[in-house]
Amino acid sequence: MKNQIVSLALLLSLGLSAALVATPARAFDTGEVVETDGKISITGTNLVRNFVGTGGELEITGAGNRITVTGPLSSVVIEGAGNIVNVDSVKRVEITGAETKVYYKSAPTKTGRPASEVTGAGSGVSKR
Repeated sequence: MKNQIVSLALLLSLGLSAALVATPARAFDTGEVVETDGKISITGTNLVRNFVGTGGELEITGAGNRITVTGPLSSVVIEGAGNIVNVDSVKRVEITGAETKVYYKSAPTKTGRPASEVTGAGSGVSKR
């Protein structure tokens, strides 16, 4: 019994050591950003970036990203959780994932709001 307790304690301490050595969430950003013909594609986590929109699209796949776009976009499409996007102007927003927010200043639509499709708890599109 004593050997089993010692073995269990050793296994638990190794597991705890591995957890302490593991990189804490949000410590590093990882991913890829591609800008082509007015389209901005972001794949990754914890990226903090600023872009100039030229009427194209912004696509994000990932989590914890903080993106700011000055200038207009035709659409913002996000798949992932915990992303925050600030944009000057956007016509359409699609969000799939939890706790993702898109904040816009204006929308070139009759209603003054972008067309939006939001799927995910705590996600939304708001004017700022």
